[in-house]
Amino acid sequence: MMAAHPPAPARHRGIAEDGIAAYIAETVPVDSLVAGGYLAGHDGRLIAQQLRAPQLRQAMGHSVCHTVQPDVDNFFQEDGEPDADWKQRRVRAVRDHCTVCPVRAACAELALRDGDTAGVRGGLAPQKLDRRLAAETARLEHARAADEQVGEEQHARIAAGLELQRLTGQYLGTGTPQKRRENVEKIRDAARRRDELVSAYRRTAGWTAAA
Repeated sequence: MMAAHPPAPARHRGIAEDGIAAYIAETVPVDSLVAGGYLAGHDGRLIAQQLRAPQLRQAMGHSVCHTVQPDVDNFFQEDGEPDADWKQRRVRAVRDHCTVCPVRAACAELALRDGDTAGVRGGLAPQKLDRRLAAETARLEHARAADEQVGEEQHARIAAGLELQRLTGQYLGTGTPQKRRENVEKIRDAARRRDELVSAYRRTAGWTAAA
């Protein structure tokens, strides 16, 4: 089973080491990270960088934008809008929504992964997002590659499960005794393949055997 809550916050010293952030990201469920305040602020930025894109999107279900559903136009500069007016609107949007959002660090990180810097994300103005996008190019490329690998592994697990269902429905109990034995062995091989993929996922996701 997974840890139910994050370790005690390290807010006085900050999470300065990527290893600590990675450990928390890998062993604590996203919902518990949100509840513990670990996806907001400086600590949240470091932890969000260790999460994969599906986890970041899961965290967005806890965002103020998701629960309150504000006018999305508040986060974008209108065509022809003077910069001074846009800045005032932006400050209000950040104050009313982003600063109280429990997943603002995850929001900003997801915007960077997607290369989406057109509007306010995670409390950051487009100019700040662009600066981070330029400064963190290598890290973001590595993160996107890891996200792609996670997606491929998920597709492999789904395909293995579907193959097991196909073999079970097509072969079980049909044909001669010899054929049935061969079919059963095919089904067992497919089940082992599925179980291996699921077990590997659970290990990387921080799951351990139940007590």
